[in-house]
Amino acid sequence: MTPRDEGQRHDGTSSGQVFTKNERRLGAILARVPLAREQLIVAMEEFEPAFDLDAFLAAAQSDDPAERNKVAVIERELDLLVNLLEELAARSLDEGRRLGAVGKGSRGPWEQLAAEKVIPRSMAEKLREAKDTRNDLDHFYPPTSWKVVHGASSTLLAELDGYIVKVGDWAKGLGMNLPDPDGPSV
Repeated sequence: MTPRDEGQRHDGTSSGQVFTKNERRLGAILARVPLAREQLIVAMEEFEPAFDLDAFLAAAQSDDPAERNKVAVIERELDLLVNLLEELAARSLDEGRRLGAVGKGSRGPWEQLAAEKVIPRSMAEKLREAKDTRNDLDHFYPPTSWKVVHGASSTLLAELDGYIVKVGDWAKGLGMNLPDPDGPSV
């Protein structure tokens, strides 16, 4: 039985079209990213106008847990989006290798996507910086500056849509089956 004999669509239903394990996971990631993006935007709107840095810093250092929770939502969505975008890169590259279109790389997934000319090197660097910020938060390395978290969140949101389009177009160009944004699968 080949991976394509599994008969599973990205939405979990059976169809004539089949997907590899990586393609199913890519579909799940692509379905989850818009939800996390939306939640990050809503959380950032708590600090209007335009994700105000001073309001964000005040909330991060507040004695009021309700104010700190506003910051915690941003931290969580930053963490989630970094994880999703890194896994999207890794799974796309794995599937590209399976298809014989991508060689084995010794770099991180974003750096390899940049080397493959899928995304600009500057985008890979910005995503890497967001991941470094996320790692600092995960391990609570002081002095992780709330200004850095604010900047990483803004940068990630600014790069997100372009990244999804570039990786999705590249993956489809290699012959991967990815979900249609207007339906459960292509």
